[in-house]
Amino acid sequence: MNQNDTTSRATQQTSSTIEAIGDQITPILNKSLTDKNEYHFITLTNNLKVLLVSDPQAERFAASLSVNVGNFQDPDNQQGLAHFLEHMLFLGTEKYPEAGNYQSYINTHGGSNNAYTSTDTTNFYFDIKPSAYEGALDRFSQFFTTPLFSESLTQREKNAVDSEYKAKLKDESRRNNQAFKTLLNPEHPYSHFTVGSLDTLKDRANNPLRKQLLKLYKENYFSENMALVMVANLPHIQMATLARQHFSDIPSKKPQPQKQYPTLISKDTPQLQFVRSLIDNSTLNFYYQIDAQDQNYKTQPIRYLSYILGNENKGSLYASLKSAGLINGISVSTSTDYGDNALFTVRIALTDEGLKNIDIVAKRFFATISTLKSSPINPLYLQEGLKLSQLMFNNQSYVDPQSLARSLSARILKTPPEDILSRYRLESTASEKQVRHLLKQLSQENLLVQLTSNHDFPVNWAEQKPNWQIEPWYQSQYSNNHFSQLFLDIINLSVKSTQISLPEKNTFIPDSLDLIDEKETTPSIIFQKEGFTYWSKPDSSFGKPTAMNFLAIRFADAADTPKHTLINRLWSRLFNDSVSDLTYAPYVAGLGYAFYPHTNGATLRTSGYSDKQSAYITWLIDQLFLFRPTPEKFEQAKIQLAKDLSNQKSRQAYSNANSALSILITKNGFTTKQLESTLTNLTLEDFQEYTKKAREHFDIVGYSTGNLTKEQTEKLSNSIYQRFSDRLTPREPLEIETKNLTTQKKYNYQFESTSDDKVVLYALIDTSAQATQKAITEKAYFSILRKLISSPFYQELRTNQQLGYIVGAQDLSIRNTPILGLLVQSPNKDTLTIISAIEDFLKEQRSRLPNISENDFSQAKNTLLNELKVTPKNLSDNALSEWHQIAKIDPDFLTREEWIKSVEKIQREDFIEFINRKLQSTDTTKIIIHNKAFPKELTEQQDWIETSPNSPNL
Repeated sequence: MNQNDTTSRATQQTSSTIEAIGDQITPILNKSLTDKNEYHFITLTNNLKVLLVSDPQAERFAASLSVNVGNFQDPDNQQGLAHFLEHMLFLGTEKYPEAGNYQSYINTHGGSNNAYTSTDTTNFYFDIKPSAYEGALDRFSQFFTTPLFSESLTQREKNAVDSEYKAKLKDESRRNNQAFKTLLNPEHPYSHFTVGSLDTLKDRANNPLRKQLLKLYKENYFSENMALVMVANLPHIQMATLARQHFSDIPSKKPQPQKQYPTLISKDTPQLQFVRSLIDNSTLNFYYQIDAQDQNYKTQPIRYLSYILGNENKGSLYASLKSAGLINGISVSTSTDYGDNALFTVRIALTDEGLKNIDIVAKRFFATISTLKSSPINPLYLQEGLKLSQLMFNNQSYVDPQSLARSLSARILKTPPEDILSRYRLESTASEKQVRHLLKQLSQENLLVQLTSNHDFPVNWAEQKPNWQIEPWYQSQYSNNHFSQLFLDIINLSVKSTQISLPEKNTFIPDSLDLIDEKETTPSIIFQKEGFTYWSKPDSSFGKPTAMNFLAIRFADAADTPKHTLINRLWSRLFNDSVSDLTYAPYVAGLGYAFYPHTNGATLRTSGYSDKQSAYITWLIDQLFLFRPTPEKFEQAKIQLAKDLSNQKSRQAYSNANSALSILITKNGFTTKQLESTLTNLTLEDFQEYTKKAREHFDIVGYSTGNLTKEQTEKLSNSIYQRFSDRLTPREPLEIETKNLTTQKKYNYQFESTSDDKVVLYALIDTSAQATQKAITEKAYFSILRKLISSPFYQELRTNQQLGYIVGAQDLSIRNTPILGLLVQSPNKDTLTIISAIEDFLKEQRSRLPNISENDFSQAKNTLLNELKVTPKNLSDNALSEWHQIAKIDPDFLTREEWIKSVEKIQREDFIEFINRKLQSTDTTKIIIHNKAFPKELTEQQDWIETSPNSPNL
């Protein structure tokens, strides 16, 4: 479901029910107009709530079970126990005692699975191919009836939780959030540490860890405290039978009265916090404690506040601060309920200039709050919010079965069955009383302020000199204090602002939602002149009044050097920044856009409702070619880009490993260090020369698809052509190529990372596949190989050897180069130990895979085929892949069909021959990417990648 909502159709209004084997099955009404699913609700004899979703488009079936237990139920001395319990349920049941049985079954049958633990919910979910659905339900349901909680695995799995915790020790959001919790009422469970570590998950005197797990499980894992969602292309009666068969044995128990929690903010406690950031980034956060909002789902009065404070239109708080160069962005959010309270948060990303002038930022923020409070409640915003909510709900995109099941199961725990679907939209506008009540809560008493930065702090905001402390879980430096009189004056004396105005009527809300009566299966050229080619594919098959437009502006030397690559990035940043206030109203009304750089130039893309979209992309094109940044804006963008490049090493280590591999093997791929050194000397004159040349000589390739007729697309393409006919110069697009790799070689490359974890990405690269058809076949082999080793790799290195929390086999194939990546990120094992474990695993597979059974091979092959044959469910599914082909020299819209044919031809004997070649390194290159150095005595024994990363060879 999309989190936007709708009115119901009269034809859906029926109160009929169906009696089935003693249980009452009730149809759920008020679904979206474009929703093809059928929803039925049943309560099993053990009182388990079950939602049955018959999805006629489902190609993988799914289920999700939510439990009304989370971090808030952690014992005081066992923080993270609920999260640890979530982990333990995957590690064996009485019927299926092997620790990896469930995951292996899911993966082997083309599915995926996961779980999460939040403040008050634990959610387990999976999807799988239809023929294996009942087997998956059988294994899944055992979690909630007969888990083993074996002593040995209890002691082993706590290491995995500890690894998960340590993997994010330097994650800024985790560090800042844990520091923020020191401002909260220590009696409230939200103030606690929740992930779990070896320090919190351990045997206590007379209370072993396993005993604690069993106690938490028995107290909370019972049917009345759960909700199940099943999504499948099956009749609801059949799904009801499956639900009874597999979930009726979950024990029933009378729920305890809901626990009451204290307020989030204690009286007379500090309200101001400074946090030292590990990266070059400054963020000012305003948190207001408000009443819990979940019960207001029918009117959502908080949207009124969010709409105005988060508004980016001209005259808004955002536009005022952005034009002054003080901020990079504003975001507004409302937390889930934490007992009787929630947090309404306004997050402001400051520029360096904004940090220096932080008093001005704060004054304008509080002046906006004052303006909001003193102005009449405008029914226009409420009516617009209602209209947009219902419009988007009625035209929502298809949601895949697993995502739908996961979202709905958590909702059912707190929502009456009849409102499960309708709560995704506004039912009516909020009353003035509701909005006024919330505005009243935006008060000094309910306010907490957090500033994170690695620069100087405004100490005059604090009542006393900062007293720096170390937060124990993530080791962030923070200082808590009371507001100074100066800051109290900023809050209370920032009267109604004359610089900031409230939003005007949104003129981009679509007037027409009519569907065209044209439908084509393949894109075709509709308009072509020298240097200009425009494609079209009218397509109303998804039944929604939406469209997508693409426009590639291709010019010479777009990204051939680090300098040009940086200028192209800056151009997109500066342009996006220049139109941010003018594109906000279209965004709110369901019209999106993107402008992004690439090897051949830049692309402008629009999406959303088809009505007004052609006019919107035309306006954006005009703005792009009229755009000229000021020297001040150029310097600001350059400073921010330098920060972003510097901060990349602070991303998750495994993510940087994947990026490092991609850059290393790509011709004209530039490292962060290369870009940083080039950026230093980049001038506005360089930018002006580059963009002037780009605007004077270019070619255009465009594509429109969706709810647009050929006539409408011809009109749009002709309008664009007329604008640029005298500047168009034919250009042959550049293909992104992989470097020439030496076979039978093993290279090592160390990348920069601030993470204390050790990460290894062990890449097996097929150097023989260059021709397209051979590349498709070889990539198919690699895909089957990944499917066959994924579960054993995870089971051996993650579960058995406990090398780390982040472990996985990845298909990293790019372009015509098949690549298998084996990834491990570990908090406590050294790089050589990880590499040795991976190579031992590969050695074992060299013995195992040639003896693979016909059944196991066919299962992996058919799983891949099922993935390739998945039909598009949304316009973007087709449009993005079609655009990828249109942008090539020779578009091929049958690539998927060629993939399917290649896979269908592969036999077990062919695969075994492939295994013998690839795993024996006959024509395979190995590149080992890691972030920690080898011991000195071993470094000289390794082949290191010393060549320039953008050279044509390795």
